[in-house]
Amino acid sequence: MKTNLSKRIISIIMCFCLFGLAGCVNNTPVDTDADSTTPSSSSTTTTTTTTTTTTTTTTTTTTTTTTTTTAKKEEEESTSKSTQKSTTTTTRRTQDENPNHEKLVALTFDDGPYSPVTEKILDTLQKNGAKATFFVVGDRVDRYQSTVKRASNLGCEIASHTWSHKNLTKLTAAEIANEINKSTDKITSVTGKSVTLVRPPEGAVNDKVKKNVQYPLIMWSVDSLDWKNRNTQKNYDAVVNSVFDGCIILMHDLYPQTAEAVAKFVPDLMAKGYKFVTVTELMEARGVTLQNGKKYSQARP
Repeated sequence: MKTNLSKRIISIIMCFCLFGLAGCVNNTPVDTDADSTTPSSSSTTTTTTTTTTTTTTTTTTTTTTTTTTTAKKEEEESTSKSTQKSTTTTTRRTQDENPNHEKLVALTFDDGPYSPVTEKILDTLQKNGAKATFFVVGDRVDRYQSTVKRASNLGCEIASHTWSHKNLTKLTAAEIANEINKSTDKITSVTGKSVTLVRPPEGAVNDKVKKNVQYPLIMWSVDSLDWKNRNTQKNYDAVVNSVFDGCIILMHDLYPQTAEAVAKFVPDLMAKGYKFVTVTELMEARGVTLQNGKKYSQARP
């Protein structure tokens, strides 16, 4: 009996001890600190994750912005180039291809006529539908009447280069009048047309000449120097490299190389939009009213 009672007492005491121990375990401060640490660690992990996400987003945004900026820049450059090309093309078309814009040139010949050369020049003009002005020397007209008539009939202009090619500045007033009147009368008798222009020999003009020549004095703006060159290619280059809209070209229908150069540059310049007209046609087209005793060397637009 005592033994059983003692065992029960011991059992009851052990139960109380175990219950108390369990309560102590549940209220230990170590466990409480551990519970606080866990959320902190979790918070740190979350922050790291957020930072990583933010960095990734920023990088992506920067890349997108750079790509967009580059694409925009390329588009602007492309548009600029297209606009520039379009402007250049339009300008070129206006200058070289616009059928409403005529680039006029007055091709002129001095010191003739001389049939072996003048006739070849006329062949080129007729073939290409071009015209020219021939400043003929009066005392040569009778000898080459057929050539003068042909030039006139083709629509070319026959003008005076005096009777005997004398420097007018060295003559008296009476001598100047004689040089002009004899040549104009002879030209009219052959062509049946009045003479309206004079080119003074050597381009020599002073106040005395201006006062006593009762015609407009036609000079030049492009000098081929064909009389000096006597070379087809040099004559060609001299004209093609200097020609401009409204210019008056000086040549001489005395040299074979001149006729050969004319045969080359007339079609070439026409292909570039130039039209060969007489001096009078050039001045009329540009609204220039010619006056006696005054010099004219061009008629720009």
